[in-house]
Amino acid sequence: NTMSMLSSSASSHFVIPGQLIAVSEEGNEESSFLRGHGTYLEHDDGGNNNNNNNNDTRTTSLRASVTGTVQRVNKLISVLPLTHNRYESHVGDLVVGRITAVSFNRWKVQLVSYQPSAALPLSGVHLPGGVQRVRTLQDARDMRTFLKEGDLVSAEVHKILNDGVTVQLHTRSTRYGKLENGCFVTVPPGLIPKRKSHFVSKFIDGRFDILLGCNGWIWMQRAVQATNHPSAQDNTSNSHNDITTTTTEETTASLGGPELAQLQEAQRDQHAQTPYSLQERQQLARLRNTVECLRLTSTPVTLETMQKVYHESIRQTMEPFQMLQHVLPLTQGL
Repeated sequence: NTMSMLSSSASSHFVIPGQLIAVSEEGNEESSFLRGHGTYLEHDDGGNNNNNNNNDTRTTSLRASVTGTVQRVNKLISVLPLTHNRYESHVGDLVVGRITAVSFNRWKVQLVSYQPSAALPLSGVHLPGGVQRVRTLQDARDMRTFLKEGDLVSAEVHKILNDGVTVQLHTRSTRYGKLENGCFVTVPPGLIPKRKSHFVSKFIDGRFDILLGCNGWIWMQRAVQATNHPSAQDNTSNSHNDITTTTTEETTASLGGPELAQLQEAQRDQHAQTPYSLQERQQLARLRNTVECLRLTSTPVTLETMQKVYHESIRQTMEPFQMLQHVLPLTQGL
């Protein structure tokens, strides 16, 4: 006995993770379906029941990966989550993760505690200097010099395999990579609205760079000041002899390829090795507690809400540690 695809009248019922939604038989077009978000596939070769005359029939089961209601559009079946506080990966998502293991040719990256680790293949990372080449056995031996267990990393979801569970990441862009010398905080994923760019530079009067991970993991650090590249400095030395730092956009506008990669690596290294001043630490603590205030009141973490709470705490002359004692006055009206 097999379950055919759900009828339209029964396509909005409530399901829990692991619950069977539909079964498709190989060669039976009427029972076929397309897997949507919130589901995963299980394959059965049909060879376990020797008493069944049709024991060679291969079947594919569609099961729910989240708690929610089943939605069907023609043959596309998805599960609409009951709560958006559970992260479901989508291709193109910017995420912040932690390296949990280093295996042959790939790293395992934890994105959320309740899902299997994502995979970051060696072929999907940005090599030092922006070198474009085939990864070698020596690169595999040196993987821990790039990223090791415990490191935080920013990455993009590259693909989701057919099982709907296995997530593959990449950090091939110079925007992504190892995160150092900053502050890490987590919020429920549902508090991070989708936006055009989840990377925010020069936030709040040019003080901070922020990564709003779609998985609810947020990274914040002081804004990286770009050091002039030699080729760029030669072009501007006559009129800007007194300027030693510029914005990243100004410095890198005329660069590309390996030059751009080398410059950005130098900027990251300088940031990682430069201690925070007392004022910078206080400012970063204020921003961190701004996000905590939003989390405690289940308020979406957006640029607007962060700015309002941050500036309101300054207007009320609160120290960073006092913000968590006056959460409601700071978030009133949001």
